[in-house]
Amino acid sequence: MPDISSERRFQKKLRDIVRKYIVLVTLVCTVLFVVGQFVVLMVSNQTNAVRHLDQLEESLLFFDGESRAFLDRQETLDTARGIILENSREAAERMQNAFWQFGERCGISSEILVIDRENRICYTSFSERQLTSYLVNYNSAICYNAKNTGADGVYRAVYYDQGDYADVLYVKPVRAGGEIAGYVSVFLSGSSWNFYLSEGNFDGVITDLRDNAMYVSKPGLLSGSNKFFCEKAGVWHSRTGRYWVASRYLPQQSAIVYALVYYPPNDGLWVGILILLAISVAWYWIAMWISRTMAAKNAASIETLVEEIHLVRRDPDYRIQLNTADEFEDVGEQINSLLEHIMYLNGRNEELIDLNARIEFQQLTEQINPHFLYNTLETIRNLVVFDAPRAEELIIDLTDILRYSVDTSRQEVLLGEDMEYLYQYLNIQGCRFGERLRWQVELAPECERFHVPKLLIQPIVENSIKYGFREKMELNISITGRVEDGVLCICVSDDGGGMALEEAQVLEEQLAAFDSQSRSIGLRNLSRRLYLRYGDRSGLHIENTPGVGFRVYIRVQQREGD
Repeated sequence: MPDISSERRFQKKLRDIVRKYIVLVTLVCTVLFVVGQFVVLMVSNQTNAVRHLDQLEESLLFFDGESRAFLDRQETLDTARGIILENSREAAERMQNAFWQFGERCGISSEILVIDRENRICYTSFSERQLTSYLVNYNSAICYNAKNTGADGVYRAVYYDQGDYADVLYVKPVRAGGEIAGYVSVFLSGSSWNFYLSEGNFDGVITDLRDNAMYVSKPGLLSGSNKFFCEKAGVWHSRTGRYWVASRYLPQQSAIVYALVYYPPNDGLWVGILILLAISVAWYWIAMWISRTMAAKNAASIETLVEEIHLVRRDPDYRIQLNTADEFEDVGEQINSLLEHIMYLNGRNEELIDLNARIEFQQLTEQINPHFLYNTLETIRNLVVFDAPRAEELIIDLTDILRYSVDTSRQEVLLGEDMEYLYQYLNIQGCRFGERLRWQVELAPECERFHVPKLLIQPIVENSIKYGFREKMELNISITGRVEDGVLCICVSDDGGGMALEEAQVLEEQLAAFDSQSRSIGLRNLSRRLYLRYGDRSGLHIENTPGVGFRVYIRVQQREGD
């Protein structure tokens, strides 16, 4: 019978857990809401700002390009030259007509002023009231600066006298006989430009590199004297409000465009947070009621499950039996499945332990082929007379191989370490067979860090040498390795002529079925050890081509934690 005190402990723990997670979820939702609002607002502001920058840049390029094109046109220069040098009425009429066409193309108000090199006015579209002394003197100063623009240059400046908007002034020197005869000045009306761009329904500013405003959507954005000072990006507070600012530098136009997106305080954010907190409080009380109901309903099932687990601990063969018709019954079934899997793994481990014991004995008795040992000693005996240093090298290699082979303290090594002894083995065999034996090793660098059983490749290479020279006088052995999806893949191939199809088929079946009666006990045991120790994706596979060669594929799955 379930313990009442245990039920109460469960109910209290469940309420505590629910309370903790409700607080955690509330905090996470609040943070995500605030961050989401901020990110959405920033992305929206930046997107709008970039779109506005594109519009401002497009307008600037258009007006700037049309003004420069008008002043660079040969017809304009010839007409101005006729006005300055000849005081031609006909030239003045042509200039009036050409300037009218220019105004139609631009779509904004503009004025033109033609002076000679003595700063005398030869032609203008300004009225007498507009043609103030300040304008005339400022134009003369700008014309003086335009001397250094060259024959093909157009000089630009910002003209500001008073009022809300400045004009953009373009000046082109007029030359005759290689000398400057006068100047043509075009004034783009700032107020008209503002009206043209105001259709975009956004705020913006265009300045030259000295912070003089060529265009401004609101005069209140300026700091005074037609200057605009602002951060190039981010939040900016002005007299007219708070804005999100983005800017773009236009080097060819020597200008900077600013897009200003209105960015008022987000009162909706605080309203959203308050609503979220109110919902969280209501959710809290509802969840606490649900938790009490769930605890009272499920406490008995949990206690029953605990009792069943106690029985399993006393009797490993016992399996949980629940008839609660709820999710805890599913939990009991999952535990039973887990117990079955554990029993299966224990069986595999016992098999692996037994196999390793037999393999250790086999290594002590059969790992080093007696014929290999005799042949090596005979080779050393002959070399002692004719090549003592070479004989000493072979003695060291043989000693290292013998010590490594009979050492049972380690069953597993890194492939890079195991390959060192394989190279020593091949060095001995190479001294015996000379040029008749050639080998090639190509292992990816990551292969050397894999854990493998000791002497993984040497027995396979030994078989290639043993059987390969039966059919051919020369033998080539290739060892390649790579890593694919966490599995070490090694291929040992030779061109010794292979084996008969029937023999190869029998060998492949033995490797797959782990036939204990197989004569190929070495390959069989190696394949089975790989499967048991490293997983289902590990083992050996052969590929035989009679008359051509024989291949052994080794797969070793990297275990978690290695």
